[in-house]
Amino acid sequence: MSPASLVPSLDVDVHLVLCDFGRSGLAYVETDPTKADATTIVRNLLQGQYERPVRVVALNADEGWARDVSENIAAKIREVAQREGRDLTSGTRAFIEAHSQRTIPTFW
Repeated sequence: MSPASLVPSLDVDVHLVLCDFGRSGLAYVETDPTKADATTIVRNLLQGQYERPVRVVALNADEGWARDVSENIAAKIREVAQREGRDLTSGTRAFIEAHSQRTIPTFW
């Protein structure tokens, strides 16, 4: 039997949000790995927690992959916002428009 590792497993998909901080430039927002799943990121974007989100990247360090999931996240935000009749911040609206083919109705 192999000994238990003291390092917790990070075999999870972590989602990082790249934001535009204006003159300060672009940066990935510091994120607790336990709160970096797709559902939490969608909820955060719906709540306007990111002022000017640019991109969402998912990665799994144990599996050795990373990919841009901005289009998928934008579609999910749109779906939830329409279903729940939610208002979106200008930053979230711009994110959705940048990563989808359709424009957002003005009542959002």
